[in-house]
Amino acid sequence: MLLFDTELRASEIHGIGVFLLEPVKEGDVIWRFDSRIDRVYSENELGELPPRLRQFLRVYSTLHAESGLWVLCGDNGRHFNHSDTPNTVSLGIAFGDDIASCDLPVGTELTSNYRTICDSVRINGFEFEARQAA
Repeated sequence: MLLFDTELRASEIHGIGVFLLEPVKEGDVIWRFDSRIDRVYSENELGELPPRLRQFLRVYSTLHAESGLWVLCGDNGRHFNHSDTPNTVSLGIAFGDDIASCDLPVGTELTSNYRTICDSVRINGFEFEARQAA
């Protein structure tokens, strides 16, 4: 669950991004798993869903390979775009807090390094476009 006010906008990085509506200080926790809004799916549950829903969850969820669970952010958090130089740092795959790696002013697009937040990206060797956050 995002702990700061955000909005979705068109992103220069890719598609839709999540942008801050309030400033964040370096080290502040920006996102924390909260079962009241964030959903967890097992591989078996994904397998029982229609293909289009399964595809949606594989795109917008993060895999925690050790437990075999997929975590779907229930708010704008699922729209963080990838950056090799992200402005957030994850303290753990899928269930770890995400913290600000620097001071972030209003209007900043939140980015993360997908290789550090999702085992499916790391395992499958997904290639990212060269565009980075400004």
